[in-house]
Amino acid sequence: MRLIDKILTTEIFGNTILRYLVSLLIFTILFLAICLAEKILKRIIDKIKDKKDNFGIRLTQFLFRRLGPILYVFAFLISLEQLNLQDFRSILHSLERGLIAIAIIYVLVAIIDFVYSEILTTSTLGEDQKKAMQVLMISIKVIIVLLGIIFIIKNFIPTFDITSLLTTFGIGGVIIGLGLQRIIQDVLNYFAIIFDKPFVEGEYIVTGDVQGTVSKINLRSTRLISLSGEEVNIPNSVITSQVIRNWSRLSTRRIQVNIGIAYETEKEKLEKMSEILKRAVESVEKTVFAFARFSSFGSYSLIFTLAYYINETDYNKFMELQEKVNIAIFDILKKEGIEIVYPIQVVRVEEMNNKGA
Repeated sequence: MRLIDKILTTEIFGNTILRYLVSLLIFTILFLAICLAEKILKRIIDKIKDKKDNFGIRLTQFLFRRLGPILYVFAFLISLEQLNLQDFRSILHSLERGLIAIAIIYVLVAIIDFVYSEILTTSTLGEDQKKAMQVLMISIKVIIVLLGIIFIIKNFIPTFDITSLLTTFGIGGVIIGLGLQRIIQDVLNYFAIIFDKPFVEGEYIVTGDVQGTVSKINLRSTRLISLSGEEVNIPNSVITSQVIRNWSRLSTRRIQVNIGIAYETEKEKLEKMSEILKRAVESVEKTVFAFARFSSFGSYSLIFTLAYYINETDYNKFMELQEKVNIAIFDILKKEGIEIVYPIQVVRVEEMNNKGA
């Protein structure tokens, strides 16, 4: 018994063998507890995930798998607390705080990666949205890592003046922000365009006094190709601050037009005009006739109002179909002998007799 006591009280590097054994025992218990917790959690998740697909379950499994190595390091540091390490106590505490900071950074970055992968696998994002999401996630991770590095440096170097650094960064950030304010606004509005999707590439839009087909959505500007063929670049901050009319998302377009015919047109043909115009409209594909009515007496013609719909989202194809309808109307009225009139001026000259005649 005395021999055992003597061995246990023997000091090595300032600590008795008993302290080393206690430290080893604590580490072993914590190590086994972590291993047991992993197995129990794995079994619980395996049972639950068969019943329902749960985001929280997948996140917990993901984090626990990533945090395993860090938990073992924590267990080792806790076991070292039992030893007499006066010369290294401050270093040990700094290591613990630094490890906590690293763990927090690691967890936050892991959550961002997990959320990003979940979004990619569970949602139907376009290529532009995926790129925007990737840029956004990388930016968030860089900010988190930089803040973590500052904290770790402050932890190991107590004399490090973090306040002055933040002040310097703050002043520099304000100066840079003022200089790049417009660019930053454009980039932020790029994300708004990508995720809100008021338009996508290939759609025909009208914004302000500009209209055209969206050819490219860039970080800073959106590029349109107008009907006349020129390329128009609009800053994203400008385009999102204006009313945007997206003609490409019209499933049905309504057209109303006035047609003037000659006053000399016979009554029978006037009564048939509605049916004649209906035949003209329905002779063109993707059209739906609404109505055609004798609406008013014009200065030089009888006005018929025609309304119809074209089921076409592409603006160029819509214009092509509208042109076909106009040609069909012109052709059928010509065949029916109905004249489409235009402004004319008739001068009547009357021969007047002299008063003495």
